[in-house]
Amino acid sequence: MMTFFSKLFSWLFLPLFTPIYGLLIVLYLPSRPSSFLLMDSLYHYPYQVKMLYLLLFGVFIVLAPGMSLLVLKFNKSITSLSLENREERSTPISIMIFYCIVLYLFLIFQENGAMVPNIIKGMALGGVVASAISYVLNRRFKVSLHGVGMGALAGFVLMYFTGMELYSLAVLLLVFILGGVVLSMRMYLKSHNLKEVAIGYGLGFLSQIICIYFYNLIS
Repeated sequence: MMTFFSKLFSWLFLPLFTPIYGLLIVLYLPSRPSSFLLMDSLYHYPYQVKMLYLLLFGVFIVLAPGMSLLVLKFNKSITSLSLENREERSTPISIMIFYCIVLYLFLIFQENGAMVPNIIKGMALGGVVASAISYVLNRRFKVSLHGVGMGALAGFVLMYFTGMELYSLAVLLLVFILGGVVLSMRMYLKSHNLKEVAIGYGLGFLSQIICIYFYNLIS
């Protein structure tokens, strides 16, 4: 039973999905900004704009990389979609870097970034940074990509909530707890050790914190 739930959580919280979960939280969970400027809260953005963000991240972070993984599996370039073999990870991670860069460039050149808040651009840039560093680290050891994804989710939600006067503390705590649960299950499946999940989580978390802070600073 424990093995079943470990595998289920591993698939539910694939690194491809965590940016979507983060967007769903900040777009649809009621929040009130500390600045008292209504549009500083993504919850108050128009429905069409919310759907556009979800569509963009869905295409560039979920659909396109997912289809690329299926092609690699079909061509037998990788033996498993879960990328258990460290030597097979270089190409999939390179593909992820490419799509993250395309998404980031699309966001910053969209009418000079009109209607694209800094935290969304920072999130995309954080994805580029985390993916690039993961590629380098993968040459030495099998860094946990689930760790990167869950850390990025926690970092993104935390940075968004720090700018809010009203937000759900329960949801923020749940995000951190889920990170611990998912990574514990990855270790239970013997896919990673503590070092690999800890470094992955820290990488994802810090990439979001630093990139979003950078955008807030220059604005």
